[in-house]
Amino acid sequence: MQHLEDSFGRKFPYIRMSITDVCNFKCGYCLPNGYQVDKSDNRKFLHLDEIKRLAKCFSELGVCKIRITGGEPTVRKDFFEIIKVLKVETGIKKVVITTNGYHLDKKAKLLVDSGLNGINISIDSLNRETFKNVTGHDRLPEILQGIKNLQVLGFENIKINAVLLNGINSSKKDFDEWSNFIQNNKVDFRYIELMQTGDNLEYFKKYHVSSKIFKNYLNENKWIYQTLGKDAGPSLNYINPEYKGKF
Repeated sequence: MQHLEDSFGRKFPYIRMSITDVCNFKCGYCLPNGYQVDKSDNRKFLHLDEIKRLAKCFSELGVCKIRITGGEPTVRKDFFEIIKVLKVETGIKKVVITTNGYHLDKKAKLLVDSGLNGINISIDSLNRETFKNVTGHDRLPEILQGIKNLQVLGFENIKINAVLLNGINSSKKDFDEWSNFIQNNKVDFRYIELMQTGDNLEYFKKYHVSSKIFKNYLNENKWIYQTLGKDAGPSLNYINPEYKGKF
């Protein structure tokens, strides 16, 4: 079998596929003014047949996992059809998504029925007002209810991501809230360090903080560093036998 690999000989069994640039949130670190349509841009998003054809090619090159991203992938009207086609007609073994969780409470059963293997949900704070200030939407309760709905349906591969922002979600109180949340919820939580880009320099200067502060918190609170395999990715993982979830 041929394998998808780069010029250094590194093989890629897992890829990300963006199916839209559109997002319905206005996160300060990404789209502070919301998604803006560029009328001069004539490019089109991949349609279903193209996605299917690409996925088949990737599968033949040894890719076994695809992460569907955006923008916000669930804004596509054919989103659930895309998931089903990837799962049934392409040879890809695992299909996962990254989402902001919009209307997750209503979509939970559809996601499970689609055959989805995993979900990453962006939740920058468990404080409702903070969440609203960061994303521009008061949607935290429906997202948390969506997680409960997924769990009731037996869906287990749930991960939560938060962008670490200085003075917004970087205090011990914030860390304690997440610790309490995963104590009784079988989910993986991870902070993502804010990245500097060409158009967010001032935002980066104001809100960037090293993820070491969270690592120090974990070490001080008896979380155990988990050693994973070489193909596990760059994130650090911590477990505590008294908790259902992990960092």
